[in-house]
Amino acid sequence: MNDCWHRPKIAARSWDSELHLLSDDDPLGGMRPLLDADDAILGYEPEGFSDRCWILHALHEGTDRVRWNDVLARSGRGLDQWTGNLSFLVFEGKISPPAFEVPLLGEPDRDSLTRLVEILARHSLGGMDTDCYWGQAAIEDLGSPTVARRGRLREAVELYDACQDPTSGVSTQFPAQWWPEDRSWYVLTNWDLNATEVFGSEELIAAVLADRRLEAVRHPSIGEVGDEAVGWDGRVT
Repeated sequence: MNDCWHRPKIAARSWDSELHLLSDDDPLGGMRPLLDADDAILGYEPEGFSDRCWILHALHEGTDRVRWNDVLARSGRGLDQWTGNLSFLVFEGKISPPAFEVPLLGEPDRDSLTRLVEILARHSLGGMDTDCYWGQAAIEDLGSPTVARRGRLREAVELYDACQDPTSGVSTQFPAQWWPEDRSWYVLTNWDLNATEVFGSEELIAAVLADRRLEAVRHPSIGEVGDEAVGWDGRVT
């Protein structure tokens, strides 16, 4: 088993970050109306990017991480045969038997997030110091403006740790959507799903798909799949 697929031990960390909360009237670089819209309460899925892909959240069997596709292969199936929303593989028990720890819902796992940040930094003009916006899913506080922060890309993992730590004073989960000031890429973890969408240039998405530390796949977007109950090879489940 590759070492990068073993669960890491995470040391306790205190919340001390340059990320700061923004006012409710901050335009978020023009994104606030889109994030506050009624159809974006679980997260806003953008359009207009050259390419996109999904990062599947970590699935563990005991202490080892296993790939979703490898688990499906045990029953003669593959991700390329599933035409519905990827998370329904988890919701319908097709990829989460009792021996497995279900992938995180609405948040990426820490390993995948850490690696994604490294890749994004290589494809951002400011590297790890790229200024970014971070927006919560509106469902966390329905009827109120989207809670948002601003800070450098390097702060992502520290914010993630703070969101997991009940003593940090951060009462939200990790932001559903985050993007740089220049909007050259966009990351969405829909509040109700077990996978994260990455949008950006063809070069960025190629790097994400090629990275061995991520389980990244091409699959229809949330908007493309819609609410239809489709599953294996397009058949209704």
